[in-house]
Amino acid sequence: MVTPFLRERGTNSRWEREGRRACQGGGATSASARAEDMSDPRGRVKGAGGSACESRRRVLVTVVAIVAAAASAQRASAQEEIGGWARLRAEGWRLETFEVNFADDYLGYPKNGLNDDNGFVANLRLAATLSDGDRGMLRLEVSQQLITQRGGLSRVDEGRVGATYSRTFARLDRLAFTFGLGAGLEVVGNLGGSQLQDWAHHDLWPGRHLEGVGGMQLQNGYPSRTDVVPLVGGSLRVDRALVGPVAVGAGFEGVGGVGTGSFGELHAFVAVRVATRSVQLELREGGAIYGTNIQPLTMPGGYVTGRFQSDPSAWLTVLGPRAFPAFLVLGIDWNRGDTGQHVGQIGVGMRF
Repeated sequence: MVTPFLRERGTNSRWEREGRRACQGGGATSASARAEDMSDPRGRVKGAGGSACESRRRVLVTVVAIVAAAASAQRASAQEEIGGWARLRAEGWRLETFEVNFADDYLGYPKNGLNDDNGFVANLRLAATLSDGDRGMLRLEVSQQLITQRGGLSRVDEGRVGATYSRTFARLDRLAFTFGLGAGLEVVGNLGGSQLQDWAHHDLWPGRHLEGVGGMQLQNGYPSRTDVVPLVGGSLRVDRALVGPVAVGAGFEGVGGVGTGSFGELHAFVAVRVATRSVQLELREGGAIYGTNIQPLTMPGGYVTGRFQSDPSAWLTVLGPRAFPAFLVLGIDWNRGDTGQHVGQIGVGMRF
């Protein structure tokens, strides 16, 4: 296809006239050739020389046409890419999942004698995940962890609210990098956890009560002050696909801050992951270290501070069919607190 530019130039352009002169001998034209050229009203050179000139002209026209077609295709591709980004921006963020999660030492397995409503007893969490339509994910989370003193009547509630943005970059065919940045707020004190736990022991399952006596009395000795700590954090994870649905990964997650008190935690891990359309299983092993000057958090049964401790865990996610896009999450942490509690958790959610 000849472009409009070539059609406008026609066959009378300067470069074509000079090309014909070159084919005729570079300007040293004989008298007979000039006479022959004058006898032809179209200025063509007959014979072998004219054929070579015409062939070169056709090659040049073909090359110019190819270059013009390539430039046109490149412009079309750029316009398509710009249009894709415009659609992405127009779609904006959308809700991907919503999850309700409950963790408790009673759900821990195997049973080790520490499933007794002491230490890290219950954790309630609501979480929503939003997608930007590309590879970015925003997770919003609100949680409340109940911690009770082992061998005493003290307790404290640890509440958190936060947001984490993560993005995955695939550098190689089988290698992916995911980084995350987050911010939030931690509140430590009396957040109503004793009343919530007392209600659950009356109406949902048996347990100690606030009005109990002796060993049946539920802890209610909250600290006299409430600590507020702004938090910032980050994470980095590298995953390597192996065979089929199997992949291995490694990374770290950390968060910390200073307010009326200070708190920080760092987790490093390696993982094996198996993911299919309906089931996802991840086994982790790693280490964790915590640090805080908020004394109620380090009561017997609470956080271990100042040293690394083993941090093994397992997570199973079962995805429902498209007709019912729900999912079930089962997890277990095998080493919580200063007594190595086994804390299990269960969560349900919806995909959108």
